[in-house]
Amino acid sequence: MKDEKKEISRRDVLIGVGKVAAGAAIVSVGVSSFMSTANASGTAYTYKKLNLDEVGRIAHETYFTKFCAETVMTGLFKPLATSVGDPYASFPLNSIFWAHGGMMGWGTACGSLIGAGTAIGLITSGDSTKVTTPGGRAQVAVGEAIINDVIAFYASESLPQYKPAAGQAKYEIKNQSVSDTPICHISVGKWMKKEDVGFFTTERKERCARLSADIAMYTAKLLNEWADGTYKPRNEPLANALDNQITSQGNCGDCHGDNIPDLPGKKV
Repeated sequence: MKDEKKEISRRDVLIGVGKVAAGAAIVSVGVSSFMSTANASGTAYTYKKLNLDEVGRIAHETYFTKFCAETVMTGLFKPLATSVGDPYASFPLNSIFWAHGGMMGWGTACGSLIGAGTAIGLITSGDSTKVTTPGGRAQVAVGEAIINDVIAFYASESLPQYKPAAGQAKYEIKNQSVSDTPICHISVGKWMKKEDVGFFTTERKERCARLSADIAMYTAKLLNEWADGTYKPRNEPLANALDNQITSQGNCGDCHGDNIPDLPGKKV
C-alpha cells in the first residue's frame, strides 16, 4: 500500500460534513496501551497485527454481497476472529450494513470510512493516550488521530490502488481518481466521469470493491503501527472547523460554485 507521509493542507483535510452533505460522525473513545498485540486494559477488543494482503483480499471479495461499510469491517474482523476469537468472532457485522452508499444510498460519508472508524473505535477503546497533531494545533486521542488519517487518505490519494489476484476482478477498470472529500456521491461521481460508466454497473462495483480494500488495508497498516508503538499522526484534524468555525469541507466549489455561504463566527 502506498503511504505518502505528508501533511494534508487544511483545505484538503475533510472532517465532518460541512455544507456539502450530512455526514456520519464516527466516535472513538480513546485507545489502548501500546503492546505488540495491543492487549489493552479496559477493552475486550484485543488486537493482533494483521496481514495487509489478507485484509485486502477478504475486503475485495466481500464487497459484492456486503457493500462498503460491512466489507471493511469484515476485512479487519474476519482474520481477527481467527487469531483472537471473541468478540470479533461473535460481532454482528451486518449491524453496519446500513451505511452502504453513503448511509442507505443517501450519498453522504462513504460507508468504507464508517466501517473503518467503527473498527478503530472498538479496537482502540480504553486508551486515553493523547497525541500532538503535525501542525501542533491540538492534542487528540490516538484513536481519533488514526481515524482522521484514514479519512485524509481516502480524500487525498488517487484510488483505487488495490489490484485483485488474477481472475478475481469482476471488471478491469482503467482509471483512478482523487475525491478531495469523504463524501460518497462526489467520490463515486468523479470516478464514474473518468471511467465513463453508470452507477448501477459492474465497473462501478469493482471500483468500490477495490477502494474498500484500500481503506481496510490502510486501516490495518495504521493499527499495526499503533500496536508496535510507532504510530504518529499524519494529518491535522478539525483544521477547517477551526478556520471556518463550522465542520466543513475543503472543496466547497465542487457543489456550491461561487455561491459559498458566509457563516457567523468565520474568521475574516
